[in-house]
Amino acid sequence: MNGRTLEVLGLDAATGTPIIDLKPTTIEFQPTDIRQPEWVTRLMTNYFLP
Repeated sequence: MNGRTLEVLGLDAATGTPIIDLKPTTIEFQPTDIRQPEWVTRLMTNYFLP
């Protein structure tokens, strides 16, 4: 971090997109009972693999 500039790697955002609010996620604030189409689950299965 340099002044008001924060450089990150691996962020899933378009280059130059401003980050308005940055905070950690906690289990207590995550939604529950999420339902999504099965094709999304298939699509995302290997998303984070190298």
